[in-house]
Amino acid sequence: MTASQSFQKMLSNLNPTEKQRASIQVTRDTIDQTLQNNPRIHLVSTEQPSFFTGSYSRHTIIRPLYDIDLYVRVNYTEHAKEKPPRSILVLMARALRRRYVQTKIDVDSPCVVIKFLDYRFEIVPVVGYQDNDDRYLIPASGSHKWIDSYPHVPNKWLTSSNHYNNQKFIPLIKILKQWNRANKVGLKSFHLELLTGMVFSNVSEITSYPQGVYDWMYSVSDWVSGNDYPFVLEPGKRYTYVDQYLYDNKFRLQVVRKKLGPGLRKAELAYNAWLDGKEVRAKSLWRQMFRNMFPAPIPLATPGRLVPPKPIPRPAVPSLFPPPKPSLLEMALQNDPNKGLNYLLHTPLSEQPKQNVSSLLDSLAGRRKKFPWEE
Repeated sequence: MTASQSFQKMLSNLNPTEKQRASIQVTRDTIDQTLQNNPRIHLVSTEQPSFFTGSYSRHTIIRPLYDIDLYVRVNYTEHAKEKPPRSILVLMARALRRRYVQTKIDVDSPCVVIKFLDYRFEIVPVVGYQDNDDRYLIPASGSHKWIDSYPHVPNKWLTSSNHYNNQKFIPLIKILKQWNRANKVGLKSFHLELLTGMVFSNVSEITSYPQGVYDWMYSVSDWVSGNDYPFVLEPGKRYTYVDQYLYDNKFRLQVVRKKLGPGLRKAELAYNAWLDGKEVRAKSLWRQMFRNMFPAPIPLATPGRLVPPKPIPRPAVPSLFPPPKPSLLEMALQNDPNKGLNYLLHTPLSEQPKQNVSSLLDSLAGRRKKFPWEE
């Protein structure tokens, strides 16, 4: 498997499955129908009052799925004019609780959160403008007032950037999100997307995923380490920075900076190894960056060598016949190994040890020749 095929396999692993997409669409239709059938909730459209936004609508979401953002168009006069957003949020939560009786549903300003088994829906009531299809009113944090939002703007520049970068811009965002998640870097999803837009609209162009990963790491590491103030503006706004959360929390900023350093070093080593044709080495480094979502590299084959077999231990087989007992003469000789047979035969019995007398007599019984000491 080549490096290009490995990245494509990882992207396939990261994309939502068709079954997940079908399940999400069924949930969306059920939510629309539930809210439409509630007499106290007034929606703008009777056909499809809701629309997806966030990373799911921009096709930059990766598995495992977490948040699915759903905006629901509500009537301005009934729910927004001189009314705080919390009132409509409470109405929506009550209606959905009657539909999903055994599912956890909370009002988590500025949205209603439904926690399903595989993902959660964040449902936001919005009010559209007749003269501007991109502009909406959404609940602010705390749900005490309505603020402007432009949920469709990121989709437009993402589509444009993807076209400019050989259809590799959106897939590269998914790859970088996997690095961000696998290494617990802590960058927010939309922030990472905007950083990618900054890199590949002003600094570089994506020609390959190895080059794209390295260029992103190089540019973002330089920007984040060299800035002590937010610098990533939200599209359509002048003074709202999407990276404000990072600079409001110095500890979180330090974590991101420390994670970017090793990420840059590995991306550079992998990119150079890939350029030199050392794909196994490059894929091993990418595996370290992207963890189990990246296909494991196949190690190079090593020449085999013959290993001698180990000796098989054989159990002792018991003999059917017991070993013969030593003769009395052998026993006599064993009692005094320093004295040979000649000594025993030429020494009178009276001078022999008692244990040898019977042995000698039994061994020599029947012999007619006299003992030497009897001559």
